[in-house]
Order: sequence, then structure tokens, then C-alpha cells
Amino acid sequence: MKFSLKPLSLALAAVLFAGCSITQTNTGDGNIVPTVAPAPVIPELTYVRTVEGIDEYTLPNGLKVLLLEDAAQPKTLVNITYRVGSVHEEYGETGMAHLLEHMLFKGSTNYPKIEDEFKKRGMGINATTWLDRTNYFEVFETNDDNLAWALGMEADRMINATFTEDELKSEMTVVRNEMERGENSPVRILLARMASMAYLWHNYGNSTIGARSDVENFPFPKLRAFYKKHYRPDNAVLTIAGRFDKEKTKQMIAEKFGVIAKPETPIEPLYTKEPTQDGERIVNLRRVGDVPWVGLSYHAPSGLHPDAAPIRVLQQILGDNARGRLKADIVDKGIATAAYAFSFMLKDSSRIMFAAQGSKDQATDKMEQALIAQAEDLINNPVTEEEVKRAKTTLLKQTEMAMRNVQGIGMELSEYIAKGDYRHMFYFRDLIEQVTPEQVKQVAEKYLVRSNRTLGRFIPTEKPVRAEIPETGSLDEILKDYKGKQVASAGEVYDNTVSNIKARLQAETWPNGTELQVYPKQLRGDEIHIKMTLPTGSAKSLAGNVAAFNMLGSQLMSGSQKYSKAQLADKLDAIKSTMSVSSRLGEWHVNVTTDKANFAEAVKLLGEILSKPTFPQTELDNAIRASVSGLEQQRNEPSARALDNYRKSLNAYPQGHPRAFVELDDKIAEIKSVTRQQLSDLYQQHITINHGVIAIVGDIELNQASSALQAAIGHLNKNVEFKYMANQMHDKQGLSVSSETPDKANASLYIINRLDLKPSHPDYLALNMANSIFGADTFSSRIGKRIRVEEGYSYSVRSGLSVDEMDEQGVFWAMAIAAPENVQNVIRAYKEEVQKVLDNGFTAEELAQAKEGFINSRKRAWASDAGIADILNYNKQIKRDLAFYDEQESQLANVSLEQVNQAFAKYIAAKEINTFMAGDFAKLKK
Repeated sequence: MKFSLKPLSLALAAVLFAGCSITQTNTGDGNIVPTVAPAPVIPELTYVRTVEGIDEYTLPNGLKVLLLEDAAQPKTLVNITYRVGSVHEEYGETGMAHLLEHMLFKGSTNYPKIEDEFKKRGMGINATTWLDRTNYFEVFETNDDNLAWALGMEADRMINATFTEDELKSEMTVVRNEMERGENSPVRILLARMASMAYLWHNYGNSTIGARSDVENFPFPKLRAFYKKHYRPDNAVLTIAGRFDKEKTKQMIAEKFGVIAKPETPIEPLYTKEPTQDGERIVNLRRVGDVPWVGLSYHAPSGLHPDAAPIRVLQQILGDNARGRLKADIVDKGIATAAYAFSFMLKDSSRIMFAAQGSKDQATDKMEQALIAQAEDLINNPVTEEEVKRAKTTLLKQTEMAMRNVQGIGMELSEYIAKGDYRHMFYFRDLIEQVTPEQVKQVAEKYLVRSNRTLGRFIPTEKPVRAEIPETGSLDEILKDYKGKQVASAGEVYDNTVSNIKARLQAETWPNGTELQVYPKQLRGDEIHIKMTLPTGSAKSLAGNVAAFNMLGSQLMSGSQKYSKAQLADKLDAIKSTMSVSSRLGEWHVNVTTDKANFAEAVKLLGEILSKPTFPQTELDNAIRASVSGLEQQRNEPSARALDNYRKSLNAYPQGHPRAFVELDDKIAEIKSVTRQQLSDLYQQHITINHGVIAIVGDIELNQASSALQAAIGHLNKNVEFKYMANQMHDKQGLSVSSETPDKANASLYIINRLDLKPSHPDYLALNMANSIFGADTFSSRIGKRIRVEEGYSYSVRSGLSVDEMDEQGVFWAMAIAAPENVQNVIRAYKEEVQKVLDNGFTAEELAQAKEGFINSRKRAWASDAGIADILNYNKQIKRDLAFYDEQESQLANVSLEQVNQAFAKYIAAKEINTFMAGDFAKLKK
């Protein structure tokens, strides 16, 4: 008998070359010989440390391995924890981490039917997903085959999970049913709503189960991308506990996991921090149910913070089922049927929570009061030494017992792995041992306070009323047959240039002195703009009446002899018009927008408003309350306080003058003292059109406009003295005035110096260019580039000129907002930029851009037809011809770089700047 060796040879080759690739090489002499490529190098586990029986190792790909031998237990745990949970989900991805956990049971490339294998091998398996982590575990009878299979399977599904889009669709309905199961529990929903309310920005506020719309709709490629992004060896910790052969197990781990490559892309750290809560928040949940619940949630530090240990002890003292304060003071007294305390010791901002369950038909108010008293009255009712000792004993026992159980080890370690390091479990235990009553008292005082509280109430409601928001149909379907209405009449193409306006401008002066200008132009929709400025009064007539006069104009719109305020609104809607009247420092201002068809009615209504006001007491009371409330809001507003510092420091008028600075409290007192009779008297004394200017832009002729206006308001021609009150300011330098605005994250800074010029001054254009280059734009100016773009100190920084042809004095100002700690940096940077200009000047390119910007800005302003009415009025007031603007542009072309640099040095680069600021600067000293 002959024996063939071929099968044996093949079998031997299979053993010898297992894991190798074989190629053929031609030797050049006609022979072909096999060439064996080297087998992949299996990396070794690197020993790191041993902590309380747990041996820590790492692989070159970043996988961390924890081995805890316990030969007394005839079972083995394989647990792998990934540092990915719902906190890592982006917009539209809520529930993705949890759904992915489900999908990883669908098999992988080399382990296609893992659920069948679990059953065949009798393994106890599960997986859990929470905020910061997802873990998968298998517990099985100890043997090498089970261990090798479990390790191989976990390694393969780390990178080779094969779940498909069809499997996602079917599993989605399973997860949705899990979601629906949770929705059956009112208390579970309440806790989810409270979390959402407690966290404004951090993803801890999102439920791990996710939003139904996300779970039902997120695209399959996004789920695959999420898997690829987070399931990787350097984002995982593998734990083996129980009975196993350590050396064999290490070799298995190296073979199964060591060949997985470490991704080149680093793990992206999370950076969202939850801001300090600044007031209690309340959630009311109304659903069908039987018994009420009340919950309290308080923000707490990370579970890694030293305060976490006393917080955990505090939770135990209040929530102990047999001996806790909640039981003794709430349950035993019949206020609630059950009460609980629990804390989430998370990687980031955590929470401590309390909850109480009532009986059927019980109101929540007593439970709520009792629960709040227990939580927030610990300052007056501090914990005792005995309570702390008892709580510590219980907590230490729980940790010790968890470490005795193979499955408990995996779950306990997973929570600390999610926080960053398994060793913190032992460190935290040691911190618990050291907690004192004083530490518990301190954390209660710091965190269990009203402003840090989120209150939740579940109020059982037999027939809850809800506003169900319907789904929106396809916009294409909605609009498929839409044609629109008649096109509004188009405005004529006629640009607002000086020459064009002058070519059409019509003007007349009424016998009483009122000056009317009409610029006929067809606007879109036949729109017409009417602007009036009606000067009145003097320093003498307005002294002591500033607050009342400033309210007078708006009160004219509160009702007339013919119309109430509501009826005025109805009338304006009916004639498709808007109208406003305001008054300030000796001027009435009227703005009307109407159309050609309703012009006559609008002017007639204006006459009713200006001629026959009634000043209803209710509307006056409303206005006073609104004005006072607005001023009260400014009391600690940095910008308002900084500007008040400027006005108080540089205003040159004596107290009692209408333009004098008035302190906030005095201003409020003045407003509160305004009476209806005072308004009526001021109106009678100051209503006049005799010094007024009126401008109209729209498709109307002078004679038509004049006739309608004189019929409506021509009788308001009382001879009232008018004397303009010019701006008067102290010429001071080197002032530094600061106000405290507690608890404001942002500070305001103003740098302001007096200017003795007006727009017609020979230096004005050069100064305007200097300001434009230096600070007029937040992004492109010198200080904008330096302070915002380069340094990042301020969101808004700019400068400007406040000058008026009617005043001899104005100001150059620069402003910035910044964190209080950065205000001095802003001032330093500002001064350095000033010095750079003094040393080197501006550039020709900067000047060219500033000139171009000036011209374009004017063109943009003149493109507004309503704005043209304002321009016409202003120029008529100061008796200036429109030709001024063309002349100014011609002069601008001749402004030289030398003139601009000189203007900067003369007007902006003050030897000593005035700084006016407000912010929470006191906190910098703490």
C-alpha cells in the first residue's frame, strides 16, 4: 500500500504559514519558488501600573487594558467601555449613541451572528449608553474558548460592524418602542424635562434616548460616520475580571486588538461649559397619571472636583431609605409617600437631585415646600457628625461590595473611565473617608441655593390640553399654483442727487414763518413721506419741565377728542398710514408715511392729533411706568452708566437748565411727578408751527400739499418764543471716571474729548478722514484691526464724531465693550495705536479708501427717500443750500494726507484722554 503525503504537507503548510501571505518569485533560471511574507507583528501589552489588584496595560494603538484576577469566581467578565455617549452628539443626532449601541449587535465582518453565539455559549450580555460613555459586556463560564471568542468579537465590532441601512430602519422602531416605554413613566419624563431646563448649552441636557424626530430620520451615512469617529482603540478601555489565565489573556488581547490601527485623526475634545445658573427655573409637566411628583435639581461641580465627595455624602444623608432626612421629615410625616436623593457625578458639570412622590389627588405645594426646606435649609440645620459617619459607612460598603461582583466591577469602573480614569474610583473612595460635617455644610451653602435650583412638578391631568403643532407640507406643493396679486406701482428711476433734487424741489414760506418743501417723485406703491421739525420754547420756558416735555409728543398719540388710542390705530390701518409724534428739548418731531390716495386723510388725522389731544390718565400712567422701568434697567447697565459718567463730567450747564445733567434717581423722580395738567399746560404753551420746517417726498405737488396741511394745522400759529439751546461742554482732559455694575460680564468704555468745530469748519473733512481710518469701522479701522481682530479684546470697538452745524462744540468719541479684566488692555492698545499714527501717519491707500467710503456712504444715505426728507428739513433749519454737499465732495478730493495727519494730531491725539467706564471691576480684586 502506498501512502500519499500531499494532504499532510498541505496541512503542515497551513499551520506553518497561518497568518502569512505567500507569493511566487521567479529565480531567473526557470524555477519558481514560494516567498513567504513576514507575519504581522503582534504588539505586546505594555505594563503601566497596578492599583489595588487591577493591572493596567496599554497597546501601541492607544487601547487601555485593565485586568483584575479573582480565581474564586468561576466566571469571567469582558467589558469594553467607549468614551462616547449622548454628550458627543451634534445637532440632529440626539439618540445616535444609543441607537448605535443597538446596531453593534447586528454582527461584524468576522462575527456575523453574534446573538446566536451569545445564546449558544450561555453568555450573559448587555450594553448600556449614557451621557459620557457606552459599554458592552459579556459574562460567561470561564474557559479559553469563550474568552478568545469574546475578545475577538469585541475587537472586530470595534471597526468592522456590518449593520446596514435596512437593519437601521428595523432597529429604529425597536428603539422608538423603548422610547415609548419611557414615555409611559411620568417621573422619567419629568426628570428629562428638568435636565433639559437645567442645562442651557451643555449636551447633558439632552436625553440619551434622543428626540423622536432625530431617531426616526437621521441619515444612515451619519450613523456610520459617528461609529467611525468614536469607535477606535484610543477611545476605549477593555476590562477583564474574574477567573482567567493572565498570560494567555494578555496574548489573546494583543492578537485580537493589537492589530487594529490607531486612527491618524486625533480625538476631538469637548469644550462646552455650562454657565452659572442665575435664577430658579420651573418645569410643569401635565400628563395623564395617578400621583404627583416634585423634583429639585441643583448644578454641582464635576465628579472629579473635591466637592463631589461631600456632595455624595450629603445626598446619602438626605436620601437614605431607612434613616435619611427626607424619610423622617417628609415621608414619615405624611407629606409624601416616597422621597429620594441622587447625584450624577459626571465628567463635566454635574447635578444633585431630590424627588418626592405624593398620593392620588394630592397637591404638590406642600411636597414642594418641604423638599425645598430640606435641601436649602441645611445652612440652619447642619448635618451632624453621626449622620456623616453613617453615610460614609454606607457609601464605602457599597463600593466594596460592587468590587466583589464581576459584573458590578465592569459597570462601576465604566463610570469612572467615562470621567477620565478608573483610578479615580479609589481616589474618590478615599475622599469619602475624609469628608467632614463642615465640608458637607460648605457644599450645601454653595450649591443648594434658590438661584441654582430647577424645580419640576408632575401634575396629573385627566384630560391634558395641548397645542399640537401640525406638520408643514411641501412648500413646492403649497406654492405650485400661486400667482400673486397685482404688482405695486413701481417708483420712477430718478436718483437723489443734488442737481436732481434742486431741479424738482418746490418750496414756500407761510405767513406765520413755516417753511414747506416738496420734492415731487413717484415712489413705489405711491408712497409719500412727511417730516416735520417744529422748534418751540426756550431755556426759561422749559426749565423744570424737561421730563414732561419729553413725554408730551408721544402722549399726543394717546388719544384726541375724536379718537381713542385704539381708534387712532384702527384709523391709521384703514388709511394705510403710519404716524409718530415725539418731543425733546424744545422740538416737536412728526413723521408720517402714507400714499397718494390717502394723503388728504392722513394729513387731516394729523391735524386732529396735533390740535385736540386729551392726555388720557391711563395712557399717561402707562407711559410713566414704562419710562421708569426703562431707566431702572439702566441702573446697572455698563453702557448707560459709562455715558452718564461722560455727561456728568463734561456737561457745562448749571443745574436747573434744561440741558444740564440729571442723576438717574432725580430723572426718575421727575418722570414720576409728571401730571396730566402739566402736560396740558405745556402743550398750550408750546404747540406752534411758527418756527417749523416741513419736507415732503412723494408724488404730490406743492399746492396740493400746502392746501391740505394749512387746513389741518395752519391754525397752530401761536407766537411762542424759540431760542435754540446750544451744546456747552467743559474742556477737560485726563479724566478717568469709573462705575461699578455688579454681576455684569461685560464692561463699557468710552474715550471722549471735546471738539470745537462744526461740519462747515475748514478742518472737518480732514478730521472726518482721520476718524474714518482710525476707528469708524469695527473690522477695518486701525483700532478695529488691533483691538478686535488681532487682540480679540472686544466684539465692538469704534470711534466717531458728534458735531452739528447748530453747535460750536461737539465731541470725538471712541467706545469699546470688553470683559472687565480687558478694559485696561483696550486702553493700552488704543494709546499705542494713537502713537503709531503720530509716529508714522496714515497711508495714502488708507486715505483713498476713506474718501471712497465717505462718498459711497453718502450715496447709500441719499438712496433713502425718507432720509431725503430729513436732509431737506435739516438744511432748511440751518439755512444751508443743498449745493453744500457737492462742494464738500469737491473739497474732499483735495484733502491731503498731510492735512489728515495734522487733524488727527490736533483733535484726536489728545495729550491726556478722558476715559469713562463701567463694569464689574470689583470682582477683579477678589
